[in-house]
Amino acid sequence: MKSLKIFFMLLTATGIFSCDENEIMPRYQKKGTVTSTVATITSSNAKPAKAADITITLKYVNPTADPLKSIELKAKIGSGTYTTIQTFDAQSDAKDSEVTRDLTYTTPNTAGTVTFDMVITSQMPYPQVVRSAVSVQ
Repeated sequence: MKSLKIFFMLLTATGIFSCDENEIMPRYQKKGTVTSTVATITSSNAKPAKAADITITLKYVNPTADPLKSIELKAKIGSGTYTTIQTFDAQSDAKDSEVTRDLTYTTPNTAGTVTFDMVITSQMPYPQVVRSAVSVQ
């Protein structure tokens, strides 16, 4: 019984003396901001043939609160690297209304996936990226 009393006293003492304040979480650092706009990429054919011409349609809204600088369309074939297809200057686009841009893209001579990225750059430090893909048959 005496050993049980000593055990509970040691347990209580350990609990009391081991209670420290919780560490304050590390502060976060804001790296930058981005303004999101409504944007889509569509293709005229989701499963085109090899070496076929398809129409890529870019739709976006140029917000008044954070006017866009440029729209860049990039493509990646399979697991390759992205290449720039075309860059549009968006500074003169109408504000707060939908802007549509069409361009023709010729699919590669090999079957696989082509991934399209629309990179939207505004006054904010980070761009918005919208992604779409087609499966070349």
